[in-house]
Amino acid sequence: MRKVKLGDIAELSTGPFGSQLHKSDYVDEGIPVVMPQDIDSHRTFNAAANIDESDYSRLGRHALETNDIVFARRGEVDKHAFIRDDDLPALCGTGCLRVRIDGNKANPEFISYYLSGPEPRQYLRAHAVGSNMPNLNTGILSDVVITLPNIDQQKNIVALLHAIDEKIETNGKIIAELEAMARTVYDYWFMQFDFLDEHGNPYRSSGGRMVHNPTLNRDIPEGWEVAIANDLVSIDRGISYSAVELSDEGRPMINLATFNTNSTFKESGLKHFVGETKGSKLLSPFDLVMCVTQQTAIDPTGTTDVIAKTFLVPNVFDEAPTMSMDVVRLIEKRANVRFLLNRMLSRTDYHRYASGYASGTKIKHLDIEGALSFPVTLPTDNALIDKFAEMSTTWAKQVSTRLQESTRLAQLRNRLLPLLMNGQAVIDSANV
Repeated sequence: MRKVKLGDIAELSTGPFGSQLHKSDYVDEGIPVVMPQDIDSHRTFNAAANIDESDYSRLGRHALETNDIVFARRGEVDKHAFIRDDDLPALCGTGCLRVRIDGNKANPEFISYYLSGPEPRQYLRAHAVGSNMPNLNTGILSDVVITLPNIDQQKNIVALLHAIDEKIETNGKIIAELEAMARTVYDYWFMQFDFLDEHGNPYRSSGGRMVHNPTLNRDIPEGWEVAIANDLVSIDRGISYSAVELSDEGRPMINLATFNTNSTFKESGLKHFVGETKGSKLLSPFDLVMCVTQQTAIDPTGTTDVIAKTFLVPNVFDEAPTMSMDVVRLIEKRANVRFLLNRMLSRTDYHRYASGYASGTKIKHLDIEGALSFPVTLPTDNALIDKFAEMSTTWAKQVSTRLQESTRLAQLRNRLLPLLMNGQAVIDSANV
């Protein structure tokens, strides 16, 4: 095994400056731009910003290629994304650094796994500059020391770790399908009013009786009502804490970093709390939680925001989690209405409404009561709500099972990483 610096085996470059790529250049659909918030544990996560083909061509020198490695320049500088064929075309975004490995000198995916190990990540955290927020540059990244085994051993290590990651990705795809199924049923039943009637037919499409509602200025099913979301829930706020009350182990704490921009749970963002916690501040499986703080500017499209996003707490914890002051629990006043609200609150049109109640200069805070002052269309009878809750609970349990399996696989991978990278464990090619 030999030691090299990353800069000796790779070309490093920064993404476009803000003067080259403006917020006004982003479009709803187009070529993805990988931004710091899209980077999560070796992979990209649903890049939310897009540009059109003309801007992509103009900024071609920042285009990503298969096997590129992308780091965030600010914030969580120890995380990176490894770019694969199915991620392309894509652009290295503002606020990111691109690492392009010379394939004649090292296996690019091996380098990506190596940089995921504890020692390189600790090095980057320790050497990042900046008092308020860590900042990374090409000089710091170039100096990371890599221990290289021979090329065959690099390939063997990649094959083993890649197999684990493929199973984790498969679980992620299943979770995405379950989320899409829940959204589809919600839209059919509670937005298009095509729930199944007593004859098993879609209500509105089959001529079910509709009545005009002056509040919404639209027709709704006969026997339905319009309520204000505020009247359906009470607000339970999270706890404040100090840095000394956080540790690598302890009670799981839901915080703003555990919210994905698509209103799902992000396990890598969990904190662990070692202070005293009141029983009333402990969360149960499938409680509805909402993020009420954001450290970046509001995105009118909602695609890069976490503020006002919600999810159902997954059933994956050995110890009941708590929640930080950046999070609230929405406690239902009407049985099972939280499942319906979770879907409504994840809609783009709702986010446009809620984001109008976010204020602050650097850190955005949500006026929760204002954000929940919108009308909700509900059946007066609870049967349909209960049915949707039953289905949602089944889907949420399946999501929890997949998350637990992925957690175990990630733990296995993380235990293997340092052993494989420092040569304590060697893989026989006959067993790969």
